[in-house]
Formats: sequence, C-alpha cells, structure tokens
Amino acid sequence: MSYTLQLWEKPADWPWPTTKKEADAQFERVSDSPPPGQNPKFLEWGRALQERYPEAMDVWLDGSEDGVTDDATLGFGINTRTEHWDAAFNLAWEQATRLGLNLYDPQSGVHYLGNGDTPEEPDLQVRRAEQAREAGDLDTAWAEYRHHAARGNPHAQYALGRALRFGTLDRRRHFELAAALQMMGAYDQATRADAQAFYERFPDDAKGRIQTLHARLKSASGSLLLSIIDSERKALDEAFARTEQMMLYSRKRIEASDGLEAAALQGHEVAAFQRALEAVIGWEQPNFENARYWCQRAVDWDHEPAKRLFALMHERGWGGPVDMALAAKWNAAAQEQRQQEQRQRQAKEAAASPGGLSLAPLEPAAHATAPVVWTGSVARDLVGWFAREGNPHAAYHMGTLDEHGRDGGAVNLALARDWYAQAAEAGHADATYNLGVAIENGSGGPRDRLVAQALFMLANTRGTTVRVDALKIAPNEQGPVRALVAALREPGRLRAVLREKGLQAGAGSAAGRGVAPAASAVAGAASGAAMAGLSGTDWGRAGGGAAPPQGGASPSPSSPPRPSRNRADEEDDEENGTRRAGARRSDASRKGTSVHLGHLGLVIGAASVVLLIASGKSGPSFRTGMYILGLIAAFGAWRTGRDFDWGPAARALVAAVAAIPLVGMAVCIWMLMKSFRGRD
Repeated sequence: MSYTLQLWEKPADWPWPTTKKEADAQFERVSDSPPPGQNPKFLEWGRALQERYPEAMDVWLDGSEDGVTDDATLGFGINTRTEHWDAAFNLAWEQATRLGLNLYDPQSGVHYLGNGDTPEEPDLQVRRAEQAREAGDLDTAWAEYRHHAARGNPHAQYALGRALRFGTLDRRRHFELAAALQMMGAYDQATRADAQAFYERFPDDAKGRIQTLHARLKSASGSLLLSIIDSERKALDEAFARTEQMMLYSRKRIEASDGLEAAALQGHEVAAFQRALEAVIGWEQPNFENARYWCQRAVDWDHEPAKRLFALMHERGWGGPVDMALAAKWNAAAQEQRQQEQRQRQAKEAAASPGGLSLAPLEPAAHATAPVVWTGSVARDLVGWFAREGNPHAAYHMGTLDEHGRDGGAVNLALARDWYAQAAEAGHADATYNLGVAIENGSGGPRDRLVAQALFMLANTRGTTVRVDALKIAPNEQGPVRALVAALREPGRLRAVLREKGLQAGAGSAAGRGVAPAASAVAGAASGAAMAGLSGTDWGRAGGGAAPPQGGASPSPSSPPRPSRNRADEEDDEENGTRRAGARRSDASRKGTSVHLGHLGLVIGAASVVLLIASGKSGPSFRTGMYILGLIAAFGAWRTGRDFDWGPAARALVAAVAAIPLVGMAVCIWMLMKSFRGRD
C-alpha cells in the first residue's frame, strides 16, 4: 500500500501562504503551469530519501515515468507496509524544508510548507521541536519554538511560556514574561484555563505589568516579537548582575537586598539562594525562617547548591525543625543532579572532541564537602557554609566575626585575614580595604606597606565606602604599587600574589578553615566571574559603584514572609567590623589637613625672619608678633617634615629649612628678654 504525496516549489516572487486556502490556490497554479523541466532540487531531495530508505520510498527520478520529472510537481509514494515508513515520511518533510520545497498530502489536504509552516495545523509545526525535546536536544527545541512563535504559531508561543515558567529547555525562569506568553498562545479551553490560573496568582501591580507586556507581544510579530522576549530575559539577568556588583562595591545592604528579592520573585534561582544569605547577614536581627523560605524557593527551581544547603538546614535545625529524613532526601537529590550534569558535560565534550574522546572523568565525582567545626551559633555556622561555598559577602562577614570574636567565636586575626583575602579576590570592596589594613598593621600575618597601599588603591577603585585619598605614595614607589594593583586585580590571582610575597595568613589557610580543595576551586571560579577591575584612572575612583537596578522586577506569584525591620546604613565602625578602617579614615583626614597647614606655617616662618632682619624695629608689639609667627613656623616645619615620606637627603634639606624659623624664633625671644631688662 502506497501513501502518495506531491512535492512542489513556490516561485520566488510569490509570498508564503498563511492559510490552507492560499496554499491550495498556489498549488493549483503551480500544477497547471507549463512543464519547466526537471527541477534540480527534486533530484537532490529524492536521492537523499532513496539512499536512506530505498525500500519505503517510491520516487520517480530516473525518467521511467514519462513526463513526471519534467512537471512542476513531483508525485511520490511511501510504502506503508515497510517497517520505517513513518521515519521515511519525517525524512521527506525534513529534506523538503531544508531545500525550501513544499509537501502536499492529498489524503488529508495538509500542506507542509518549505518555511516550516503547516497552515491550519499549528500543532504539526512544533512537531520537530517536540521531537528534539524528547531526544534531549534542548537548544534545537528552543530554536524551533522561537521560529514558529515568530510566525504566530500559538502552540509555540504557549510552549515558550511554559518553558520560562518551569525553567525547562535549559532556560532560566521569568514568571511575568511566561504569564504573558501563555495568555497570548493559549489555543484551547485547557490551556486558557491554565494560563488564567497562573495569571491570577500574581499581585495586582504585577498583573498590570503582565497586561502591558501582553499587549506589546500581541502587537509585535516576527523578529520584533523575539526581540521583546530576548530583551525581557536579558533585563532580568542584567538587573541581578547589577545587584551583585552593588553588593561588592558598598555596604548598601538594603538596596542590594531589594534587587535580589525582585530577581528572585521572577524565578531567578541564584538570586533566591543569595537572598537566603541576606536574611541572615543583611538585617538587624537574623531571620533563619526567612532564610529557609528562600532556600526552599531555590530548591524548587532546581538550584543544586540550594539543595545541599536545604539538607544542612534540616540536619542542623536552622530555621525550622530537625528532619534527618528530609536531609537525606535533599542530599541524594543534590548528588543525583551533580552526576546528571557531569554526564551531560561528558557527552558534550565527547561530541566536541576528536574521535569522540572525552577528557572528562569516567566516573562522576562526588562533591567534596568541606569539614565543618560546629560552633553552636546558627549565624556563624550558616554564614560559614556560604563562605566555604565561595560567596564573597559571607566571607567578608566571617572575616569581621573572626577579627572581633563575635557570634560564639574567639578572636582569630589570621583566620579573619584569610577570609578577607577570599572576599577581596572575588571583588568585595570593603574586604579589600580591611585586608589592606591587616597587611599594613601586620594583623594575622606578615606586613608589607607597598602591598597594603596597592590594596587601598584597589579598594578605592572598587567603590569602598572608606576614604583612602591620602596615602602619600612617593614618586619612586608609584611604579611598583601600580604593578601590584594590576596583579592583584586579575581574576583569581589575589591570594596567589599574597602567597608569592609570603603574606598569607599562617593559620588561616584553606585547610585551617576546613575548606576542601574542591570548595577552594569553586570559590576561585566564582571570584573570577565577579572580579571588579579598575575603572577610569588607576589612582582614583571613577564613576563609583554600579548603579542599582532600574525598574526592577516586582513580586511574583507568592509573597514571602518579610523581616520585621531593615538594617539602616551603619556608621558605627565597631558594629561593621571596621574599627581599624575607621581609625585610618580619621587619621587620613587629619593628615590631609596638616600637610597644607605645614606648608603655610613654613612660608610664614621664613617670611617672619626676612621681615625681622629687614625692618630692624624693636617695638614690643612687633617682637610679640614675630614670636607667635616663629612658633607657627616651627610647627609647620615639623609637620611638613613628618608627613612626607622622603629619603635621607630630602629629610636633611627639610631640617635645614626648618632651622630658619627656629632662628627667627630665637631672635624674637632674645629681643623680648632685652626689652624686659630695659624696662627694669
């Protein structure tokens, strides 16, 4: 039994048909046209089919059927009694689309057009996307859905919305965009009910944005529709990236936390994971229940580190009751996800390697968890877990805890120094500054003035909130300091530079903190991605920190429990773990002022001596004035010589200049004493 089909080509100057009626009309016009001669595309198409399924395809290309190959259409049949006749049909459709040819099925009246459309049969258009999805080729499935969505296919539009709602097809969630696409593409009663139920879960302000976005999508078509989808997805990732940079640049915890929450409420799993940390260190009172809530959201969105943290929360009772069964469940789920991801990496590497040879490990390696010494403090242990996972904000917070001995831990300057180094390597501005203070003072390890100055400069360019504008780098030291800044800011290089110079903390190594090599590698990879470089000039902050998210995303389907009150910007240096930073800040302010007073005092003192010698007057008021000016000059010379970090020759010259106002002061005293004797 043969299933017959017709192959035909649309003239280049004809538009693609959009309805079955238009397709039927074009096919009739092509069929009734004079024979154009043998079409080379027909030959290429037929050879591909006969080579693959010779037993199933009855294609007349050899001229045995008089006049068939010269017609504007080519008739062929598929033997339905063969084993692979359905696969042969799919291949015929695929090859026709590749060549821009059209297939007409007279049995069903369906046209399979060369642009991928099947008028009045939209479910058939996405058939290839569904097949690619079932085969695990998610990129091809996504591309196919996009292609047909741009052509107005409601099945493809609804499928894109579902993918962005549930995070399938290897794409990140975007709840508001998903709701708009589902409403736009709902094609029957079931899909319309599903789209409406999802839409009703949003708060009123989010519903307004969804309606606006839905109107924009409905009015767009083709590449413009895809551009709107891509821009909305990109905006979410960029808003999260700006929030991450803002958290690295300053202590604006409230703005950064709001940005994290906005991204998390759109389905951004990494933002939800970091929001769990902010519930502990970003508020006046840690909210461990809130941390578990956000961790649960990240788990629901299939974030593997969140699964491990969620297991630990159930094991230790952080933010809720202890449940060892759930802890074991989520540990197993995280391990299975790691193994699955590694198998996928192996498959991709094997496909890209010569001869299919993969360099990935043959057996999936289990995640190397770091041993933890439990202190009994939930805040310290929970934040310590984040820090060992490579989070720079948690590492900075742990540094302040160990520097001042808070939350159940003893003072450990070496450990604090190492935490600051980890956070600074990831681009954390205030951790970079605190590390510079530790290296300048020798806290927790050796000291090095040039490295400390380089760290202060790097912290300044990263946007630290502490002033570092009075470092007084000598001209002969600017080159070495500049080179150190360039080396320290390279992604993943800061701690290596410190090790090369012997400045690492003796007791604060990764092993001392209980960090396994794999965890250190994770931290290094994360720091490389988040590294903030110098901007504008190497010696000053140009532009400041990153701007906060503009028009950030808003709450989505369910509103989380919010902490009772926000943490205001802290000015208390002791509370923020920056007592040394505050001391240095105030000292820097005094030094910046005293240098100018020293210059002024030195000039006034020298001028007083000149006036004294030139005038020769001996009035009491003049002599008193000269005495006061001499004291000012002496103070100015002393301060000027003290503030400048000069060599021996320069210091000798300053000492000689300082002697001038001292001589003037001595002359003033002698003249005053002589005047007093004359009165007697």
